[in-house]
Amino acid sequence: MSDPYFYPGTDVLANKQGIRDGRALEQFERMMTLQRSREGLPAVAISSAGYREIHWYLFQDIYEWAGRDRTVELAKEESRFCRPEFIAEELDKRFAAIRAENELKGLTRGQFAARSAEHISELNAIHPFREGNGRTQRAFLEVPAANAGHQVDLTRVAPDAWNEASMLGFMQANYEPMRQVIVVALVERSTEPEQTRPTRETAPGRSATDDAKSGVRSRPRGRGR
Repeated sequence: MSDPYFYPGTDVLANKQGIRDGRALEQFERMMTLQRSREGLPAVAISSAGYREIHWYLFQDIYEWAGRDRTVELAKEESRFCRPEFIAEELDKRFAAIRAENELKGLTRGQFAARSAEHISELNAIHPFREGNGRTQRAFLEVPAANAGHQVDLTRVAPDAWNEASMLGFMQANYEPMRQVIVVALVERSTEPEQTRPTRETAPGRSATDDAKSGVRSRPRGRGR
């Protein structure tokens, strides 16, 4: 089945500028999202609506569907991202889980890295947008970090390290690589005592049945939670 987001007969996403060259579109995306980031993200709630608003803000100059849930299925290798009909439900569950943890407020640097790593990885598994999920995740990370009194500097993280951590979080539900990436991105405060490495926790609210139903992740046997 053809992807309605592409220009017919191409693998280039239809865009506001009418750019039909994939490399040129990639460069334009990078330029405009960087410009919007430098202008400063809008103040958003830690919610599904707030998350969509971040995507809209970053991609408003590029795509008509900025800030809207995708309507097609997406997969990476043999693992599927969340099926379109369950995206809204799964986003609401994830943000309810974050709010149930007091939006990660009051956590030490190490604790914040551990808990936010799981939430970021699960947002990646939902993959609500046709394009721009990674940039939206990175931008969103700054919101709970600021609320918790932490500063994020993603220029300290190599893009390949983030991408690898995202892949392992999605394919294997292994949040440790993303935790390590976020620790690097968090600017240390000299007044904060050194913390021992936290034990990985699992937030409530999801079961294997939920994953099978929504198609959030399809892994080989033995790799589920």
